[in-house]
Formats: sequence, structure tokens, C-alpha cells
Amino acid sequence: MLAIVLVLLGGLLLVLGGRDGEAEPQATRPPGATAPKPAPATAATETAPEPKPTHTTAAPPTRLVPATYAERSTEAHGAFEGRVISATTGDGVEGAELTFAGSGGATSTRTDANGRFRFVPYSAGTWQLAVVTARGYLPFGPEWGQSPIRFTAVPGQRLSDIVLALTPEVELLGRVEGADGKPVAGAQVRVLTGRSGESVLFPTPDRYTSDASGEFRFHGPEGAIVEARHPAHASAQAEVTAGTLLARRLVLKLGRHEGSGDAPLDESLAGRVVDASGTAVAGALVSVESAESAWPKQYGDAHGYEQVTDDEGRFTIEGVAPGLYDVTARLMGLAPGELLDVTAGRKDLVLTLARGAKLAGTVRDAATRKPMPSFTLAVFTKRGPLQRVPFAQLSFIDAQGHYELAGVPAGGYVVQVAAYGYAPSETHVEVPRGASGTVTADVSLGRGAKMTGRVVEEGTNLPLERARVSVEGMGAESALSVRYDALTDAEGHFTLDGLPSGQMSLHVSADGHHSRIISGIRVGPETTAPRILELRRTEEGEEPQVDMVGIGAVLAPREDALMVGQVFAGGGAWEAGLTTGDAIVRINGRPVVELGFPDAIQSIRGVEDSLLVLGVRKAPAPGTEGSPATIVDITVKRRRIRK
Repeated sequence: MLAIVLVLLGGLLLVLGGRDGEAEPQATRPPGATAPKPAPATAATETAPEPKPTHTTAAPPTRLVPATYAERSTEAHGAFEGRVISATTGDGVEGAELTFAGSGGATSTRTDANGRFRFVPYSAGTWQLAVVTARGYLPFGPEWGQSPIRFTAVPGQRLSDIVLALTPEVELLGRVEGADGKPVAGAQVRVLTGRSGESVLFPTPDRYTSDASGEFRFHGPEGAIVEARHPAHASAQAEVTAGTLLARRLVLKLGRHEGSGDAPLDESLAGRVVDASGTAVAGALVSVESAESAWPKQYGDAHGYEQVTDDEGRFTIEGVAPGLYDVTARLMGLAPGELLDVTAGRKDLVLTLARGAKLAGTVRDAATRKPMPSFTLAVFTKRGPLQRVPFAQLSFIDAQGHYELAGVPAGGYVVQVAAYGYAPSETHVEVPRGASGTVTADVSLGRGAKMTGRVVEEGTNLPLERARVSVEGMGAESALSVRYDALTDAEGHFTLDGLPSGQMSLHVSADGHHSRIISGIRVGPETTAPRILELRRTEEGEEPQVDMVGIGAVLAPREDALMVGQVFAGGGAWEAGLTTGDAIVRINGRPVVELGFPDAIQSIRGVEDSLLVLGVRKAPAPGTEGSPATIVDITVKRRRIRK
């Protein structure tokens, strides 16, 4: 039963946004302190605080932590019990080491043969889950003191049945080919994960060179972008998908060389991060992303660039492609500093971190009013009626259902909370200008819906064991990125619990089969009828694909519309004449702002060859910028897309 658990994905997306957090409990790191050593047994052992590591690419800890609350505990400062499991099989992980960091140092414990652990803190208060490692699994280890996972120890209280899931470390075979399908030797390959510092303590290789057969071996988690470059070819990128991990193979097909070739990555960005008094801030995470104002044009790496500031608050990010960028600095407990539309090559950047307000509240069961012992909190900055920009994400294990998030600047926010077995809930919060106190936002969660079904092979109706079924469409820009996963049993059966009501899409994948994204699935408050989901078998030598139905366009929320970023040849949008820069403001007569971004995307997906009418504000022609734009209705056919 692998429903909603906390998946620790070392080196992995979620897409995640930056994080800020409470200012109180952080493990100290005096100069010269040594790293915690592995614990020799399951009993917790105290270690010295962790030294500052070198920053590298990251992985998001996402997904939810189930937990059971028990009032009585014989331990003086409370206790936590649970299991570490494999995210792909649900089996317990033996010998996993968990390190918890408190205000006075760090404590480690190991799992037993069944993956079970017990953490008994030596003091009450908040402890960060600082490190989780296990042989054969990707590690979880963010910048020391910056973990987004919090355990609150309370005397006399015990939390049990906590589940943490580690992602297996899968070696993948990459192959670089030219436009003619022949192998390309000597290609420079990079693996881009673009995450927010979740594997800082465990630097992993991210650069490779293809051999004489055009091949290279690498570790790339789901969601990673693999980029290949060669001076005689145009560059290529490919995403590591669930199907890629099942096939353990990824092909990058370089384009034909045109003109003078790709622009060299020879620019850099440098500067300092300081606090409001001008004092240097060490350990701040500096993120560089293509300027939002330039979208749909994309500068540099799809996942951007990251670096942690040194002891003098300085940073230098090399290898930045020419262009415009937004630069952000973050440190847990302080409001982030941001510079917009920065030209690559500048060396004089100064980003200032401020105090900000504190967002706090209690999360309760809507029916019983009892506090939720575990939940994940995501906060978004509101930009216009549609766009939500990820601001922070934290997971809390707290018997009192309490959370705190420090360093929140003035502005409008959406606070979203999800917990195991419950439908996500959200509330809107305004932080006044100049506020430095506490802004309260309590949230209640109701039980979610349940979906059952069966995954079978198309044409044979044979059940597919260990097929993965997950829910998409929870919001493409969601920092929470709640992921509802299930693995099928020997008969192909699965159960998804805690689903929100509404329309959604399912992503289904299985070893030796093409994946599918199935849209138009409606979920209500009651249990839905079992669903039969079919997957096509991959033929010998065939690369796994993802089948879905849509209009064949990349869309992003901007102001009152869905802006078209890219149109795929042969898709319905391409056939209807949609182009980059067009803005979709209505879908079948309903304004996009009324639908909201997730429902708008679900409305665009649908049955193959069915029609929908889009109200489109066409992109201005060259020389007509600033002229009033008219909205035209365009009929678009949904097409099957395979990628």
C-alpha cells in the first residue's frame, strides 16, 4: 500500500520552489566541526554538528508522511517511530541511517531488517530530518540546517507509523545519436535536476562524455533533464521519465549543425548576499532562472543554476548562457532577496535578505477538530488571478498540528495543506507591508475520495503487477506537488485514497509497456467505480513512449490567460494556427480565470478527435505591439500525442 508517503528523492524536481522556514531550531555548525558518523546500531546516538558542505544539484523531498498519534510515551521528551521503504516497491529498507538535527547538535538512528526505526530525542522541541541514506538508494541531505522536514518532540507524546520512502539509485544507459541515427562520440553530457538543495551533502556526478559507441552511464532521477552538446551538431535535451527509469535507457538525438552553432556557455553571474544591516550571509541558496518577463523565450538551462554562498556571502555562478535572468537568494527564516531581469555577465549583484513576518497556524481534522499529527504545507505568492509562484514548502510531524514559517515578505499568498488520507485544502493570506509579527492561518482538512481500479495489458487483458498509477493535474506550479501514487498487486489492482473532488488525469506506467496519461477522470466525495486502465506493450528494440490526448502545446498561466509557449507540429494547436505568444482566455465559452489553471488544463485535455473552442488573444504581429488585441474563437481538435 504505497499511497501518499514522504518520498525522499536525493538528486531528483518537483519542480520545487524555494524554501523558507521557522527561525528557531537550527543545528549549529561551528568552524571545524566534523560530519556526523554513521550510527552503529538502531539506538540513537548523539553526534557533533555538521560542517558546511559544497553545494550541488538537488532533490525534492515531497509527498506526505502518514503518522498515528499516541498520547502516552515513557520517554522523557517523546518519541517517533516509523519505517523507511522503497518508493518503487514499498519494501522496508534495512540499514538506512536517519540523522536528526536539533539546536544542540545531531542524533542518528538506523533501521532494522524490516526498515523500522525509532527516534528518541534527547531534548524537547523541533528537530530537522537532516540526512537519510541507505545503500542502493539516492540520499537525502540538504544544506545543513535547511531541511524542510520538521519533527516536534513533546514530553509524553509519541508519533508512530511514520513512513519515509527512498528512491532506488538506478543506473541508466544514455546514447547520443546524430540526425542520421549514428552514434556520436565525444559529446559533452550534463544531467540537470534543478532542485532546491536536497542533496547538498552528497555531491554526485552530473557531467559525462559519450564513448566511441555514443554511450554513457549515469544516474538520473525522474524529472531530470539530460543535455548533450557536440561542436559538429546542434544540441539536444531529453527528460528522464517514469518510462525511462523502467527501460533504463535514454536516447538523445542531436540535430543538424546550422550556422555558427550553439552559443557558448561562457558568461557568469557573481555578487554577495547580505542581511538588512549589510552583514554577509553565509549558506544562502542563490538561484538563477530565465527571466519571467522574457517568457516564452527561455534563457539557459531549463532548471536554471544554483550555488550556496561562502563564509563571506559571496557567490560566482559559471557557465551561464547569455540572456536575461531572475536571481533569488534564500535562507530559512529570512525573507528572500530578488533581482529581476539581470543580464548574464554581471559581477556586482547584491541581494538583501530581510526579516519578514511569521506565518503560523494549526491544521485540524474538519470533522473531529483534532490536530493533524503530520502534514505538508506549501505557500505560493499570488501573481494575478491565475499565476501562483512557489514560495516555500515544509513537512511537519507535530502532535499538536502546529506550523510556523518565518521570513514571509509583504504580499498576497495561498497557503495549501495536504495530509495522508485527506483532500488538500487551501486558504488565502495577506501579509501587510512592513509586518514583522505573526500572521495566523489555520486550516481544516476533510477526508478525500477513494479510487480503485486495475491495470492490464492492451489486447491480452493480462494483469500488470507493480504498475505505477499516479495523479497529475494538481497544479503545474504547485510547490506542494502532492503526488498520489499506488503500485498494483499481482492481479493488477490498485487503490488511491485521499483524492480531492474534481477532474484529474492519471499517469500509468509499467515495465515493458508504454506509459499513458489518461484525462477526464472525475472524482467525487464517494468511492468511484473500479477503472480498467490498459497499457501497450513495447516491442523489441522500441523506445518507451508516453501516450496522451491534448492540443499539443506548452501552456503557462500569465495574468488572465494561458500563454502558448511552444506548439508541436502535427498537433491540434498547430493545425488550428496557434503560435507562440498567443493567449487562451476562454475554453468552450468559460473564462480561464473562472476555471483556474488546473481545471483549465483538464478542460483542454479530453477524448481523442473531439473538438473544443478556444477564445484566443492572438500574439501581436511585429510592429503592432501596444495595439488593442481582439479575441477570436478558434476550434481545435484534440489529438493523440506520443512522446
